[in-house]
Amino acid sequence: MPTKIKKSPGTLLLELISRNDLNCNRLSKEIKCSQTALRLISLDKSRITTSIAVRLAKYFNTKPELWLLSQMEYDLVKAAANKTLQKQLNGISKAG
Repeated sequence: MPTKIKKSPGTLLLELISRNDLNCNRLSKEIKCSQTALRLISLDKSRITTSIAVRLAKYFNTKPELWLLSQMEYDLVKAAANKTLQKQLNGISKAG
């Protein structure tokens, strides 16, 4: 059974947007990135890049690692739930 994550990157972003009385349009202007990119991240349809992680960290006074680790954890949970990938992994032997 796949592990559940505490918060997806999109959920984390939406919580901070709400807590700071923002919207994706205003935040995109503040951190100088695409509004579309932020909207897709907020829907967990796009990944948080290093560049966006650094921008969000600066703006929200967090660490880039918060954003990147959240993304990595989300990706790993999705991979664990991917049945096709799991079948492929069963066919891979270990080195040595």
